[in-house]
Amino acid sequence: MNIKQRIKSSKAFLFLLVFAACQQPDEYAIPTAIGTEENDQLNALLTAIEQGEKTLISVGQAKDYFVYRRVHTFTSDLVLKGYVVSSDRTGNFYKELYLQDAPENPTAAIHIMLDQTKSYATFNLGRIIYIDLNGLHIGESRRGNGIISIGGQLNTDGDEVESIRSLDIPERIFRTKTTVEITALPVEFSQISNEHIGLFVVIDSVRVSDEEQGKPFADPRDYYDTQRTLVACEGTSSTTFLLETSTFATYKDQPMPLGTGSIQGIISKTYNGSDLVLTLNDAADANMTGAGCQ
Repeated sequence: MNIKQRIKSSKAFLFLLVFAACQQPDEYAIPTAIGTEENDQLNALLTAIEQGEKTLISVGQAKDYFVYRRVHTFTSDLVLKGYVVSSDRTGNFYKELYLQDAPENPTAAIHIMLDQTKSYATFNLGRIIYIDLNGLHIGESRRGNGIISIGGQLNTDGDEVESIRSLDIPERIFRTKTTVEITALPVEFSQISNEHIGLFVVIDSVRVSDEEQGKPFADPRDYYDTQRTLVACEGTSSTTFLLETSTFATYKDQPMPLGTGSIQGIISKTYNGSDLVLTLNDAADANMTGAGCQ
């Protein structure tokens, strides 16, 4: 190889290196490891728990601090452990997480308000996380809506919790390296109550109501959310329940399924708290392609 060829080859190699360095990571890539600093913070938190400087509590124990229509501020060194069961990857959740106390057969769940979008890239579905509660607040995201929430700030009247600030999130919420598979809790529509809010559930033998089959998940005339009616066979009778989809969801224009099958998602409430609803992480969680139940 002569000198000119070597120069051309070197330039080509440098171009490839620069090109590769400029490529952006996959928008939907989920991290499989955590950085050194983040790992050190987590280890320090776990050491404090082990040495009795902080107390680890369950989701259910954290909810015991909730008083209806009031806000409680944590002043003790309590740490909450939970499993992420919601995902904002498709835009159906916004600046929020739902955590439950176990990856399978959970008994309690709680709502976390945080000033962060695309949280799925950090707190992905199934990720085990710890929250340092001292200084945070537990109450309702909207007074009287019945959704028990943890936040970092209070509204002007002091009776609602607001998001943990983005700058405070790294000092408050610590993710582990572990992501586990979440098994949806089997329930029937007639069984669902406020105790199920935040849980990742699955309902079988479900179809969309006759009037709404084939309509898009979200009505283009709605500003924020659309509720569609689901019907489930329960023995010899049927029960209805609301499916809520954000008008900002990436799948909002997809038609509702025409068949019968299973559907899995998070139990939540409408904006004013008047009705319980099912909210999906993804349209694919509505696996309703079979024949109708008998």
